[in-house]
Amino acid sequence: MASSSQKGKYFMRPTKSVGVDFDDKPLWNHVKVISIAPNWGGNRTWSCNYCNKIVTGSCNRVKAHLLRLSGHGVQICKESSGDIYATLKMEHEQAERKRIVVQVIARNKADYISLLEGTDLIQQKKRKSSSSGAIGKSFGIYERNTADKLAARMFYASSLSLNFANSPYFKKYSKFLAENSIPGYIPPLYNSLRTTVLAQEITHIDRKFQPIK
Repeated sequence: MASSSQKGKYFMRPTKSVGVDFDDKPLWNHVKVISIAPNWGGNRTWSCNYCNKIVTGSCNRVKAHLLRLSGHGVQICKESSGDIYATLKMEHEQAERKRIVVQVIARNKADYISLLEGTDLIQQKKRKSSSSGAIGKSFGIYERNTADKLAARMFYASSLSLNFANSPYFKKYSKFLAENSIPGYIPPLYNSLRTTVLAQEITHIDRKFQPIK
């Protein structure tokens, strides 16, 4: 009975009910959590599934213990070696790669800010109404400002070198779009740039070199 009662107080890993998602930290699967800090902080008391050592600490100490990392205020697990260590390290590294990918995707989404959004939309409407007179329409002030912002955000969000703005090809491309109305035009996409359009450009360059050859 005592053994059953003692076993019943263990659970394999913290649950989502404590307010923290541990799905990206698989090393928790290799310890038994005995108790959780009353303030729902990161510290909890756990025992190692391999050496049965009882430790109080966060996931960083779980990692240091299982992956045999010194200098983290916890003894390394003497039983997690060989195949066990290889499995633990693989699980941890896979989770870390997944976490980094998720962070990069989230950061990229946050970096992209729609042009007409929130207060920016209000400001744009105000500028458009103020520049909608004869002079504004004549010089396309609102459209020019919008185009400038779109171009600037393309540079900033994609980390393009600002020197690219001096490229004669960029200027020629922009000038062509400004002087020609192309309904429904969409700039070449990734796949087109590396296949169809690239093949056409190679053919064009070969044709230019024919007189020299």
